Amino acid sequence: MNRFDPKRLQGKFRAMQKTQYVLITDNGKERTSHVTDGRIMKAVYEIEANGYVTLERCTPVRLVREAECFAITFYEDSRVAIYFRVRKTMLRMVKGGFSCDAAADLMCDFFCSARLPDMTLWTCEELKPASRKSESNLSVDGEDFRYFGSADVVAALENIIDGKSVWMLYDFTGENGGYINIRRRGDDLTQTAKYEVECVRWTEPTPTGYRAVISDAAPLRGWLWDLVDARKFPDPTPEWESFDVTDYFQRLTFRFLDKEDKLDKSDNDER
Repeated sequence: MNRFDPKRLQGKFRAMQKTQYVLITDNGKERTSHVTDGRIMKAVYEIEANGYVTLERCTPVRLVREAECFAITFYEDSRVAIYFRVRKTMLRMVKGGFSCDAAADLMCDFFCSARLPDMTLWTCEELKPASRKSESNLSVDGEDFRYFGSADVVAALENIIDGKSVWMLYDFTGENGGYINIRRRGDDLTQTAKYEVECVRWTEPTPTGYRAVISDAAPLRGWLWDLVDARKFPDPTPEWESFDVTDYFQRLTFRFLDKEDKLDKSDNDER
């Protein structure tokens, strides 16, 4: 993974950086916005007393349109974790074996120039609240629906079948959380359509994920109704291929961090 290029940041970021960070110590009890390299190093070298040290940016560093980095933590067991949001998913990249010198250098780099290390061999983890309230989200061709019901979710699928939309993502949280992603292959309406389906369930301790490519839309309607009405996931059949969900999210993070940000000029002006 390439280092994050600080030249991509706006000049106003550098001008305001001293007031945009919070240093968290003493197992989360102490917070200060008076952050300096010296304070960071002192907190890191007192890690046994602090338990963990977190450097948090109040306004996250926007990496690309869909991903941002907002904090770095050094733990007393010598682990470092770097925290990201990728759309609505919160992830962290974790690696152990850091000395105080190495951890201090990494955190000071983040503070002074928003620079991130090469995380190719780090472990990617999805963070889920211990008590997550039940809620659902619907996105169609990149547009998030603020208000929707069961009929809207099924209508989104019908639009994909009719060729009016390309993909949809329906995800839900809570005790039986997960998501289903459906994408239409090709745009030739004269040919038999095929649909890429990906389904993930956030089971503990290991999430389960399955993928399939199908040409019969009837099962899709049934799976979607079961998910919307009863939070019932499809039963895996021979056509489904299982995949490593943790590895998938790790590769997703790499893709966002390596991807060139193609923001248009208006988006840059807004930052």
